[in-house]
Amino acid sequence: MRKNNIVLFGGGLHANFCADLIEKEGRYNIIGIIDSVADVGSDLYGYRVIGRQEDLISLMDEYNICGGLITIGDGYNRYRLSEFIKGIVPDFLFVSAIHPTVSIAKNVEIGVNAILKPNSVLNADAKIGDFCILGTGAQVEHNCTVGNFSLVSAGSIMGGVVNIGNFTSITLGVVIFDRVNIGDNVVVGSGSLIDKDIPDNVLVYGSPGKIIKEIPIGYKFLK
Repeated sequence: MRKNNIVLFGGGLHANFCADLIEKEGRYNIIGIIDSVADVGSDLYGYRVIGRQEDLISLMDEYNICGGLITIGDGYNRYRLSEFIKGIVPDFLFVSAIHPTVSIAKNVEIGVNAILKPNSVLNADAKIGDFCILGTGAQVEHNCTVGNFSLVSAGSIMGGVVNIGNFTSITLGVVIFDRVNIGDNVVVGSGSLIDKDIPDNVLVYGSPGKIIKEIPIGYKFLK
């Protein structure tokens, strides 16, 4: 059976593991990578860099591309690139990359351009917004909501009925108690224990988690 061609947007390290997810899922054929820095024609992770974002329309025609996946770790940069792409091709198809070992329960909702790594768990009635990433072994319990452009990193556990806002990053090994609400544009530091609600635009760290400082939109926490 012939697979539809897709492209990866972004040639950083996230493209490497996203390509692996797509290969294992077996639904699409990765035709190449679109990147703003790497030399066109160069090789990244076994795939050729075929052009720049601004050339998307001509690249879609040339390579018979049906859709693509944004493979950028930073949520705000995923947002900016998604808006740029939609400005060029308003009905562009954003696909998802879901490893075969991901556990998805009944009545789960998953938005577009989801990146779900091995052994992550989505329990009953969980909702994952658009352009989200779940790290390896991340656990999203029943009736939880993860907002658009957010991240739940490897080994993090969300108790039942937890709500996470847009552009929020739950980093490695965080535990969030049941029925906790975490706002928009929040970064929760690795290993934290979150036992109460967190407002918008803050960095939180510790066990129990404490607000360290206010942060701007687009706050850089990834190395």
